[in-house]
Amino acid sequence: MMLSRSQRLASQIFKFGACSANFSGYTNPKVIERHRQLFHMLDGDNKGFLILEEVVKMASEDVCKTTNATPEQTDKHTEAVTNFFSGVGMKSGVESKWPEYIKGMEVLIVDELEKWANKEPTVIRTWVDASFDIMDKSGDGAIDLEELQLYHKNYHTYFENPEEIKATFNICDINKNGKIDIEEFYRHQVGFWYEANPVSDGLFGPRWP
Repeated sequence: MMLSRSQRLASQIFKFGACSANFSGYTNPKVIERHRQLFHMLDGDNKGFLILEEVVKMASEDVCKTTNATPEQTDKHTEAVTNFFSGVGMKSGVESKWPEYIKGMEVLIVDELEKWANKEPTVIRTWVDASFDIMDKSGDGAIDLEELQLYHKNYHTYFENPEEIKATFNICDINKNGKIDIEEFYRHQVGFWYEANPVSDGLFGPRWP
């Protein structure tokens, strides 16, 4: 199976890093700053640490309630979010401060990029699948602008105004057919959170690095 140029590059980055005696994780500065902003967003009360249960509630349960997800969709989404942040090293009832959080995230990103390059399952894909299923209210296997806007109706979490959601839609709609399919959505999530791929810049509006 032929890998894309970006997938080959991701694999090469991983292999180079794995061979380095001083390698301790993924160090793309833009990616680190994006996760720093995510950390502070999740730490809504500015305690300086995150707890797994609180993160899951904010990132999954609250989202599912506002989007009228079904109980099955909620369970699937909550499991995906739990697995993602558990992959960062977060544990139930344990405080995770920024240094250990980003160290765990760097390790996860390296592992995820290697799996993505080899077309293996990733935890971010599981989260993408669960989110996409909630967004796709029509059940046609694609997301239109109205569905994306409905999902982000409480847009202040990521966006400053509804116009930024339109910009996000245009970024994700790679083939410009007025729909976002699952592979387009997945590609941009990897590009934004793991690679800092320029084609995914602005995915969550101009506030994000």
